[in-house]
Amino acid sequence: MRPRETKLRAHLILETDAIDPTRPRVLVTGASGFIGQALCRLLPAEDWDTRVLLRDAHRSDCLPAELQADVIVADLNSQTGLLKACADRDIVLHLAGQAHVAAVSAEVEVNPDVRAVTNLVAAASEQKVRRIVLLSSSLAHAAETRQGDITAYGEGKLAVEAELIAAAQKGQLEAVILRAVNVYGVGMKGNIASMISMIIRGSLPPLPLLSNRVSLVGSQDLARAIIQAATSAEAKGKTYTVTDGAAYSISEIESAIYAALGRQMPGWRAPPMILYAASALAGLFSRLGLRKGSISSRTYRNLTMDNLFDNAAICGDLGFNPRDNLYAVLPEIVESLVTPNS
Repeated sequence: MRPRETKLRAHLILETDAIDPTRPRVLVTGASGFIGQALCRLLPAEDWDTRVLLRDAHRSDCLPAELQADVIVADLNSQTGLLKACADRDIVLHLAGQAHVAAVSAEVEVNPDVRAVTNLVAAASEQKVRRIVLLSSSLAHAAETRQGDITAYGEGKLAVEAELIAAAQKGQLEAVILRAVNVYGVGMKGNIASMISMIIRGSLPPLPLLSNRVSLVGSQDLARAIIQAATSAEAKGKTYTVTDGAAYSISEIESAIYAALGRQMPGWRAPPMILYAASALAGLFSRLGLRKGSISSRTYRNLTMDNLFDNAAICGDLGFNPRDNLYAVLPEIVESLVTPNS
């Protein structure tokens, strides 16, 4: 059964409200997700004419009360719903899609994210949308260059990018692609969140002393980058990598987690071989269906290899200036995981 396609008012907005042509008219997909919520917290200050597309009307509860937005409830596979959502919009901020590597299977014949962006491009083109800003992943870079962490997830993101670029090359609309590195903030998922949770439970032995460095970006900074990319003339047709500009050490992150918990860092560290064996065994159990989890031999690679990216292009072109740093935000992240229901 297709999701119900209805037009709602998220908050107290009159049906007679006119659209001011001097304000950007934007549609946000994925507004109820981790990054989408960060974006929606910033949009009220921009005073844009905002509409959001949700699959589930109940997810409108995730939107901040101050966001004055239309809500369209429809699926990205429904062309009727997409045409409604894209009507009279200038810009689409496309954040919806698979957000984590573990959620993507290499055996899927047709990537649902590719199908979704194909549908979105068709509707946006028909409704004369000027620009789509696509939130992608730095893992698309690995898939594109065949270097680094090559995953089915990254291949899928690259395929989504290609679909949008093809439409832009045909003159259907403008495309801007933002490749985000791993994102931190309250509500984050992924390896660092798993590390924090395991340290809280006491189920993660002290990691080996690791010298690798990784790039990260805060959810609020990423939301600011999306806003800048939406209206910048310089961004047209560009693909940018988004980081906060810092190079983080996994060992330093581990120490900071212990400090945020008010715990003493153990005086011993596990040998690298123990970490590798434990990660590989956890991955095997997960593949066999004996245990659910995101830990695998890939986790070991990510914990021991450099994964650094340069944000000079987006800083130079758009004036992007990251404000957040993982270590400043970490106590709040840790507190949210210690008391998840508070």
